[in-house]
Amino acid sequence: MFDIGIIGAGPAGYTAAIRASQEGMSVVLFEKGEIGGTCLNRGCIPTKTILHSAKVYSEILNSEKYGITAENIGFNYEKVTQRAKTVSEKIRKSLTGLIKSYGITIVEEQAQIESGNIIKTAQNTYEVKNIIIAAGSKPNKISFNGNYDKDFILTSDDILNMTTLPESILIVGSGAIGIEWARILSAFKVKVSVAEIMEKLLPSADYEISARLERIFKKSRIDFYTSCSIDEIQGNKIKLSNGKEVEAEKVLLGAGRAVELNFGNISKNLDIKKYVNTDCNFKTNIANIYAIGDINGKSMLAHSAMKQAEEVIEYIKTGKCNLFNPNLVPAVIYGSPEIAYIGKTEQTLQQEGINYKKSVFPISALGKAYAEDKIEGFIKILAAEDEILGAHIISEEASAMIEQTAIAMTNKIPPKEIIKTIFAHPTYSEGIGECLLGLYNKAIHVPQNKEEK
Repeated sequence: MFDIGIIGAGPAGYTAAIRASQEGMSVVLFEKGEIGGTCLNRGCIPTKTILHSAKVYSEILNSEKYGITAENIGFNYEKVTQRAKTVSEKIRKSLTGLIKSYGITIVEEQAQIESGNIIKTAQNTYEVKNIIIAAGSKPNKISFNGNYDKDFILTSDDILNMTTLPESILIVGSGAIGIEWARILSAFKVKVSVAEIMEKLLPSADYEISARLERIFKKSRIDFYTSCSIDEIQGNKIKLSNGKEVEAEKVLLGAGRAVELNFGNISKNLDIKKYVNTDCNFKTNIANIYAIGDINGKSMLAHSAMKQAEEVIEYIKTGKCNLFNPNLVPAVIYGSPEIAYIGKTEQTLQQEGINYKKSVFPISALGKAYAEDKIEGFIKILAAEDEILGAHIISEEASAMIEQTAIAMTNKIPPKEIIKTIFAHPTYSEGIGECLLGLYNKAIHVPQNKEEK
């Protein structure tokens, strides 16, 4: 008998397996596909690898301004995608070795849950004390005109398999998937349009982030249409609900992800709606069965899944209630500039009637930003007297800067304590210090607001 049986070896599953092993538990890990799940094989890693190629290409095209002369500039998109696959393969091989180093049994078969203690595959039956479902998610598929043309309508999985680029594309949805692919394809000179059903781009972001993103899209000649959906597709002509007509060779679905909810005989007894329902400790309604990561719908991000994995193992081992708080999960959208945010938006604070102070610091006030010609963006911090309530950044290195606010928020460090920190100069991170000083009208590198003096 194993102490833990885990279904799915994505970020949630493999993290839970390793942490359980570190705590002295025996683990069997089931994965019918590839170790690393969507993030490593069809999401985070290959997409970021392609994004990096796009960034390098853009930098070379604009190298003259840095005093660098480059001629005959071009790209081979097949090689771009091959590098992404190679990177994923190398990490997957390393990750598999890491998991095995902990003595974890890996079963590369479809797993079915028979009961709270029995997992079956086509070949064997496994008895376990606890089961963790970490089965991940898959791209949403949306049909138009009552059909789904897989050659014309692409998912985020499909587009990773493309070795040539279309001349034009319409992206449906402006979450992380839609925004990142809009940036990639635009950098490689594809004509990009984005259709978003909500009233602003990147709907989950603070309104000032969305407004700045719209400005960046306009400068990048990326067309976007908000508060609209697709009414009809005829050939390569796409009619939008706002009356506009867009011509595109391809359509990319970037509108969220769905979860598979069939785990075998146990499925009929599990409390399942859109996701597998769990309590705050990731317990399902069936004893000894837990669900973490995308499958429970609490926060569909890889790093969120990994934290849930750590917390559920702690709960199984000690019975101590976990501390997972979705409000403390940072979100990052990659590209140039990066976008990152955590905590409450200004709109949410207003809707909830929470008193707050606001500070916005322009990235153009930073010396390093000027040195690198990356002056687009700002840092926005919302705070009460003794805690940061939310942070919203659009800037180079936003993915690194957001962690400083995440550490402060998780550990309830008051802004007045953080500003005692000496931030290195020149860095982008010193913008965090300046923005925090701005809460008290004491930022050094912004003009004095005489009305607040």
